[in-house]
Amino acid sequence: MPSRSLILPISEMKDDNNKILIKSSTKNLAEVRNFIEEKALLIGLDSQVINQIILSVDEACTNIIKYTHNYNDTNTIEVKVSDTDNQFQVEIKYKGEGFDPNKVKTPDMVEYFKNYKVGGLGIPMMKKFMNKIEYNHIKPDLNQLILTKSL
Repeated sequence: MPSRSLILPISEMKDDNNKILIKSSTKNLAEVRNFIEEKALLIGLDSQVINQIILSVDEACTNIIKYTHNYNDTNTIEVKVSDTDNQFQVEIKYKGEGFDPNKVKTPDMVEYFKNYKVGGLGIPMMKKFMNKIEYNHIKPDLNQLILTKSL
């Protein structure tokens, strides 16, 4: 892994390079995954940490696309990254009905598998992989989700 001191922190890069805006479609999730990977590699994160962040961001965006935007790609999702205070943060902004993943209870895994359930593990996975998940209702129709990974 490269030394972090030899790599330019994301916070010192031009702001426009630190965010992307996608149409709310699962077709655009690969673009988000590539964006996160590129930015995480720039600061020297290892592949395991990068994959945890990518999976968490992908899950958050998928939930927005499915449940908030109902697959309506006239909506957009903004994804912005920052690297400060030994933390890699991904800020996701979107319009529509907000949803706080912190209010979702982690399922009892014994019961989950006993009942052959499918789905519903994305948010518990996000909680496991990320050190902090913060939800903010910014305006009546604007929401912010901040996923933080300590480095």
